[in-house]
Amino acid sequence: MVAINVICKQHLFVRGIWTILCLSMTAVVGNNTRAQEEPAQHVGIERVFPRLRFHRPVFLAGANDGSARVFVTEQDGLVHVFAPGDSRGSDVSETKIFLDIRDRVSRQGNEEGLIGFAFHPDFKNNGEFFVHYSSSVQDMTGIVSRFKVSAADPNRADPDSEEVILEQPQPYRNHNGGSIEFGNDGFLYISFGDGGHANDPHDNGQNLGSWLGKIIRIDINKRIDGKPYSVPSDNPFIDHPKALPEIWALGLRNVWRFSIDPKSDEMWGADIGQDRFEEVNIIRRGGNYGWNRYEARADFKQDAVMATPDHDEPVTFYGREWGISVTGGYVYRGADFPQLQGSYFYGDYATGNLWRVKKDDQGEYTNELVRRTGRSISSFGIDDRGELYLLSFDGGIYRIVPTDKPVNTFADWPQKLSETGLFSSMKDKQVMDNVVPYSVNAPFWSDAAQKTRYLALPDGKKLGYRESGSWSVPVGTTIVKNFKQPGRLMLETRLIKRTEEGWEAATYVWDNRTNQEATLVPAGQQFEVLTPNRETRTWQVDSWHAPSASECAACHVDAAGYVLGLNTAQLNGKFDGKNQILDLASKGLVELPDGFAPESAERFCSPTDVTADLEDRVRVYLDVNCAMCHRPEGTGNAKIDLRYQTELDRTGMIGEKPAQGDLGVANAELVAKGKPDNSLLLHRIETLGAGRMPNLGSNLIDAEAVKLLREWITNLK
Repeated sequence: MVAINVICKQHLFVRGIWTILCLSMTAVVGNNTRAQEEPAQHVGIERVFPRLRFHRPVFLAGANDGSARVFVTEQDGLVHVFAPGDSRGSDVSETKIFLDIRDRVSRQGNEEGLIGFAFHPDFKNNGEFFVHYSSSVQDMTGIVSRFKVSAADPNRADPDSEEVILEQPQPYRNHNGGSIEFGNDGFLYISFGDGGHANDPHDNGQNLGSWLGKIIRIDINKRIDGKPYSVPSDNPFIDHPKALPEIWALGLRNVWRFSIDPKSDEMWGADIGQDRFEEVNIIRRGGNYGWNRYEARADFKQDAVMATPDHDEPVTFYGREWGISVTGGYVYRGADFPQLQGSYFYGDYATGNLWRVKKDDQGEYTNELVRRTGRSISSFGIDDRGELYLLSFDGGIYRIVPTDKPVNTFADWPQKLSETGLFSSMKDKQVMDNVVPYSVNAPFWSDAAQKTRYLALPDGKKLGYRESGSWSVPVGTTIVKNFKQPGRLMLETRLIKRTEEGWEAATYVWDNRTNQEATLVPAGQQFEVLTPNRETRTWQVDSWHAPSASECAACHVDAAGYVLGLNTAQLNGKFDGKNQILDLASKGLVELPDGFAPESAERFCSPTDVTADLEDRVRVYLDVNCAMCHRPEGTGNAKIDLRYQTELDRTGMIGEKPAQGDLGVANAELVAKGKPDNSLLLHRIETLGAGRMPNLGSNLIDAEAVKLLREWITNLK
């Protein structure tokens, strides 16, 4: 494999602390790609239509009818339409509802919803468009339908004009695929995931008798045998005696987004991985992309039988240190930015990393990470002019643009922690006077490590108090967290800084011999930790995982306010004998509202405090360890809301059947009242195997949390 490093040179000093504006991002790609020199022009994103905010936007398109209108699809079942306005859409303040099918769209599973949208190539004349959605009428069924625009209003579709083209039963509520797109040949291509759960339990990926785990191709302009479509005569398996003739390609786990390059006719499909890799493929006629025999290029299930002999390997792939859910994009063919011509852009939903792939004159592909966006990248889209957009679950629409701002890399971060100016003594682990210590009432589980926390604000700046949710943090703030082996060695120090561009993170791993220096590890590091057992006079060997910057971004997400511990509920407690919030205010670091009283403000108990209410302890634990992802607009797959403030019966976990498989738990519910052994929530926390939560950065089970949750579930009536 080839590691591609993109280098930038930018830094600044804030209050004597070396704080950095850029991150290193090393994209791991397949061995048929090669490194390229840093381009003269960088790539960034800019917010467009800033006065508009969408709820879970999953697609953007133009109708190619000469109107230049923009259509944005929301997962709940709405499609908005609006004129693009000025160059950034700053004058666009409202939309019209083009289509509303919320009455027939299921959102029971987090991946369910209105997930695909495509205009007929002749929409200008026939007014036809197509959607792919999860049905609430025929539960656990994916439906592809044809609709028509209203004869009376071109900005309004007729919801009663629906004609169902095809239906696909779904064994689980995840891995629904989603994309539908017309090719240059005029045929409609549709992606279906493998049906869900984990490991492809029904072996759909290699089953030519199922559409699941496939991309199919149909002709919606010709009806035959009573069907509202026909099968093109050149489909690859049309004469195969055991294959469904609609199949175009197979061996795909969950292609959420694919696109077809109008110039090269190449189909680019991003396939979401399971345990190790996210991959991008060029999908060809009859191609087999290996799932579940392979994950990317690695063996996955060695006894799986390939339906066709050849394994089409990905153009590029990346590991869990860079992201956990790939979002496919488009090849740029717009006119505004010639320097981006021919680049395929894609991203990661959880970490916000944005990549591009380019093909050189020899036909070889080069993959490079071009930006750490900090956005939850849900989808991409193109307008009638071929300009490329990025959609985020923060509700914003962003345009892909060239920029002079350097790529976020680690190039100018100090290689040694001692060079950052944070510590006055590395030997004694003492910080500078202007680095302010703080604590939280309920620490995140970090494999039993002891943690100390600090923050440094720019001169004259303050934190912004909020009654609930994360406090606002000014640009230039650096937050520091040390991780120490209990009673022994410092393991790592993590830095997170707010920049003009967003949030950036860095991890430094301490030398385990002298323990007086720490070194920058851009890609993270897994290493062994020795702990003495005094009773047996032996050493216990544990693994410690220092996260990459991208892994940090998987938890420090926009939906949770990025900074997870700086909030009233966590800070409202004693620290060095004083109420911490009042102490921060006395130091001029936060301005409190008139009449602020700690005793009436929100305050988390400690989950280990046996004198506190049992349910409070559990809800605090779930908020701190899970709710950064499992909340409205969060990146978690399960459709549950684990925030402390959410009423228990509205969390979506009590008595609910799992939407993404039971992981072998008998009679599973997310939380089964009185039945801890049937509760999937507990199972995910007490296992290190498949389905482990949290799925990043932990190698040890939190035994106290397991005991706490078991007691709570047992007592639920």
